[in-house]
Amino acid sequence: MPQCRPRKRRAALISRLRRILALLLLGMALGGCSMAELERLATEDAQTPETLAATTTTAAQGLPPETVGEDALLSPEAEIRGGQMTVSGLGGTFRRLAAGDVAEVVLRRPVGISVVDNLLYILDGEQKTVFVYDLETRMFTRVLEVALDLVGEPTSLYVSKDRTFYVTDPLGKKVLHFSEDGSLLHTFQDASNLSTPVAVVVDEISQNVYVADGTFSHVVVFNPFGKAIRALGRRGTGPGRFRAITGMGVSEDGLVILDRLELPVQVFTWDGVFRYAFGEGELTYPLAVAVDREQRVYVSDQIDNALHVYQDARPLLTYGGSGAAPGRFRTASALWVKDGRLYVADSLNHRVQILRINPLTEQAGAGGAP
Repeated sequence: MPQCRPRKRRAALISRLRRILALLLLGMALGGCSMAELERLATEDAQTPETLAATTTTAAQGLPPETVGEDALLSPEAEIRGGQMTVSGLGGTFRRLAAGDVAEVVLRRPVGISVVDNLLYILDGEQKTVFVYDLETRMFTRVLEVALDLVGEPTSLYVSKDRTFYVTDPLGKKVLHFSEDGSLLHTFQDASNLSTPVAVVVDEISQNVYVADGTFSHVVVFNPFGKAIRALGRRGTGPGRFRAITGMGVSEDGLVILDRLELPVQVFTWDGVFRYAFGEGELTYPLAVAVDREQRVYVSDQIDNALHVYQDARPLLTYGGSGAAPGRFRTASALWVKDGRLYVADSLNHRVQILRINPLTEQAGAGGAP
């Protein structure tokens, strides 16, 4: 037993020397790299076997398509727990050779998601970072640091069509607007009207920014330059009133606003005119919302960890529930629909789930919506 540890050390040393030799030969073939640089790359960010095993198991995992019946609207397609960064340049190639195929990004608590073009933006609340994941290459392309501009943990993300993005900072009582490369562009705050921003969306036509406030129970509308110009709704009971806003989304009709103490789902025009409400008796703690092309509304509920689907303001089906298996959730804190897929920030399962939206047969749709 006393000789076991020295043997392991000798084996590790031999392995490192072999790696350095391989890199030296590659550097001699390509030219321009010193031995010192190659050795630094070979030994930088070294990981123990235990750490390596832990990170590789959290890499992006593509699940095989699973059809749960031709009448099922949703079926699990893939999940993302982390993955590798795109390698660029000779230094990146050497780093990959030295470190091996280990996960360079590990999701801890995704709380916000958006999809623009073929890029999935993931806001990790615990790491205070926005990750950009390429859905084609299945690689992370960028890490956008936003922690330095935040007071507390971020809770919501919205990415515009121009790839600039907005992040809510409830403790800081503000919403931050970043450029595509992560540089801070604007800060949206108003001491008199904005206390606890919990969700943010943008009217892509007017470029006005809509921020839902969980304390003042209204939605503050900012112009593109950061000035508050009006508020939608107010505290109270009944249509057009709120008591505890939890989330917000966009539909063809305008804004979809969630509330855990009042009417669960209310729909407004962009100008703030109340249109209709639904979800009473079915939703307890609505947390996130998204709307697909057929104007089906997907609402996550934090109490039952299920997705409740509505069409024409009437319940269509309920999907999922508590658990860690594909199609199960532990706090679905954000939803996004794009190109026939529903993206779910499954926060406490440390992953983003991708669900395929399947065409419904006439028989399946007859029971839920006219």
